[in-house]
Amino acid sequence: MAGGRCELEKLLANHCAPVFCHKKASNLVAARRELLEALPEVLAGSSISWMKLCGCKKYCPILFYDRERLERYLKRAEHQNFLGGHGYAGRTLEEQLTLLAERYESYQKHGSAFPHEIGLFLEYPLADIEGFIEHQGKDALESGYWKVYGDVEQARAAFRLYDELKAALTTMLAAGVSFRECCAAQAAA
Repeated sequence: MAGGRCELEKLLANHCAPVFCHKKASNLVAARRELLEALPEVLAGSSISWMKLCGCKKYCPILFYDRERLERYLKRAEHQNFLGGHGYAGRTLEEQLTLLAERYESYQKHGSAFPHEIGLFLEYPLADIEGFIEHQGKDALESGYWKVYGDVEQARAAFRLYDELKAALTTMLAAGVSFRECCAAQAAA
């Protein structure tokens, strides 16, 4: 289990640092199925929740999320309008996540339409999600953790922050600091 825990912590530091440091609502990461066994140990005492988006083969796409932050983000009026247009109106967060997982799995396994609304669950700016849909992923003004069609400077600032958190967590982990302590130190910074 220790090897799996260590591997999972490295994966989370590399791909979910902003979430575990409470600077972003959620992140999606593909983890080997056997690493899921280490999740309870790694997340013990954490306020971060997780949900498998697909029962795929070797790798499982897992959404790690800060429930409070995600609910706050999704409750904005413009986000509610967008989600309402995609069939999420009047649903609890759990119901919305279940619907998102069903659509994501249908996309992965059956080639259904990609659920672009996932961008909102990942706390991407609405203008960038709508721009991506409108331009079919082409002609972005900037590209980093997502494709930018709106405020480039705001996106660059977020990308820099995410890069800094990833570097800090991976460096601290490599130095032997526990994953929990790494996240707590960066969340407080």
